[in-house]
Amino acid sequence: MAREFDLRKLRYFVAVAEEGNFTRAALSLHIAQPVLSRQIKELEHELGGSLFIRHPRRLELTPAGKKLLTDGRRLLTAATRLSEDVRSLATGTLGLTIGHHRAVSVRRMVQAFQRAHPAVDVTVVPLDHGQETHAVMSGAVDVAVVCLLTPPDGVTSTVLWEEPTMVALSATHALTQRPTLTLGDLAPFDRARFDSADHSGRKLRDADDRLDFLAGSNNVHLVPSLVGQRYRHPDVTFIPVTDAPPTPVLALHHANQDTALVAGVIAAALAAHNVMASNN
Repeated sequence: MAREFDLRKLRYFVAVAEEGNFTRAALSLHIAQPVLSRQIKELEHELGGSLFIRHPRRLELTPAGKKLLTDGRRLLTAATRLSEDVRSLATGTLGLTIGHHRAVSVRRMVQAFQRAHPAVDVTVVPLDHGQETHAVMSGAVDVAVVCLLTPPDGVTSTVLWEEPTMVALSATHALTQRPTLTLGDLAPFDRARFDSADHSGRKLRDADDRLDFLAGSNNVHLVPSLVGQRYRHPDVTFIPVTDAPPTPVLALHHANQDTALVAGVIAAALAAHNVMASNN
C-alpha cells in the first residue's frame, strides 16, 4: 500500500533543492539543520531512493529528485490554492496576496485595485531578488510585481512598463564624474554577479546588501532607474546608461491562475503608473 504523501516534507525538499544547500534552506524555513536533514532522509526512505547526490560543497538532484521538484512544485501550488479556495468559501471573503520588489512601490496600485474590488482583502509582501518564482509557484503570492530583465521560467509574465537602465558603482569609481555612460564605457570593468553566493555562502538578494558590496568594490552593476530613485547609499553613485536596454517591470502569476483578480491587479498597476507618469 502506498504511503500518504507528506506535504511538509515536500516543502522542505523543494527549499533544499532551490537553495542547493541544507544550511541556507534551514535558515529560509526557520528550522534547525539537523531536523531538516532528518526529514529529507525520511522522505528518501519513504520514496525508496535518493533525491540528492551529496557533494562536499553542493547538492545535485538525482533524476528522481528532478522529477519530484517539477511535479512537487505543482502539487504544493495546488494544495495552497485548494486551501485558499475552501477558506474563502467558508468565510465568505476573498483574499489576494501581492508580492513586490522593494524598489517597486505598489501603494498607488493597491489603492486603485481596492477601489475597483472593495470586497477583496489584499495583503502586500516584499520580495527579495531570487524569491519571485518560488513565491508565485508555491502560492505564497498570487501576483508578483518585479523588475527583471528576463522573465523567469515556469510562470506567466506581463510587461507593465519599462524603466530606463542605470549603473550603480562605488562613489570612488573612475567613472563617477561622467553625467551619462554607455555600455562601452562599462566594458573594461567587471560586472557584479549576485546570482551566486558570496564568500560567506550567502546570496546577496537584498538591495542594501548589494549596494554595500558595490561600495567596497570596483565592479559595476546595471539596475533599473527605480532602484536609483528608491535607494540612497552614501558610497554608491547611480549614472544613466544611454544605450542599455530598458528594464521591464513585470507582473508574474501562476499559469493556472489567469483570474479576474489577477487581471484586476494588472489593470490597477497600469492605471497607477499612467497617473504617476502624467504627473511627472
